[in-house]
Amino acid sequence: MSKSILVIGSINKDLVVNTERFPEAGETILGNSFTTNNGGKGANQACAIGKLGGNVSILGVVGNDNFGKDLSDALSSNNVNIDNLIVKDNVSTGIALITVTKSGANNIIVVQGANALIMKDDIKEELISMYDIIVMQLEIPLDIAKYAACMAKKLGKTVVLNPSPAVKLDKEFLSCIDILIPNETEIGIIGGVDYILECGVKNIILTLGAEGCDLITKEKRKHFDAYNVHAADTTAAGDSFLGGVVRMLADDKTMEEAIIFAVKVSNITVTRKGAIDSIPNYNEVINRKW
Repeated sequence: MSKSILVIGSINKDLVVNTERFPEAGETILGNSFTTNNGGKGANQACAIGKLGGNVSILGVVGNDNFGKDLSDALSSNNVNIDNLIVKDNVSTGIALITVTKSGANNIIVVQGANALIMKDDIKEELISMYDIIVMQLEIPLDIAKYAACMAKKLGKTVVLNPSPAVKLDKEFLSCIDILIPNETEIGIIGGVDYILECGVKNIILTLGAEGCDLITKEKRKHFDAYNVHAADTTAAGDSFLGGVVRMLADDKTMEEAIIFAVKVSNITVTRKGAIDSIPNYNEVINRKW
């Protein structure tokens, strides 16, 4: 049976504007279109794993509003167990303001909203002990992410961290991480490859956008090429990549096998617009002719 996965993370409604280009500071430009999508890095990653056939649950917080209801429904419809989803009154569900240019580039502003209200009391040992792999990002409060990582490590779980948005991470936090999946900007903010490995991270998967990714351990560094595809929207590329890695590791695939699969997942994702809706299912990945 596939290993069980718990995603602890953010759940947002994405408000997306499509434009020809990013505005300069102080400049007003006209957008081409506006859409709303279900997103948040925690929700994206959980849905990616669910769509790829993984046994996944999510622990996170939404507001008691229409956005929260939409996101609850979206998670369930993408095979994510929401028994641990927390709904809080008098706070908005988290939102992300996303600008996507004609070239497919994006920038994002996240307002945490309900995501900021997850508490240490919500991270219970009896809950963490039920799962084999714990996945987190940094769109929830840093002290909560660190607390959860350290608890999971103590319980012998595999801990995966996508350090976004990136901040400098201390040695105690990093020593609890088995797999760190940053991009080129994030790895520098965290402290660099040597620092991360010295702190005890066993595997770094450094994502390089259209250039693919590198697997970095103390013993080796191996590059994996991406496929040549036309990028329509890169919004959920990193989240779908992580979902692909975790989904394969849950089936006891090797790290290299997991990365090869994940590259395919993210390369399909970027050809489509949106966040959760852009992520392929398992059959789409394995049946596509590359």
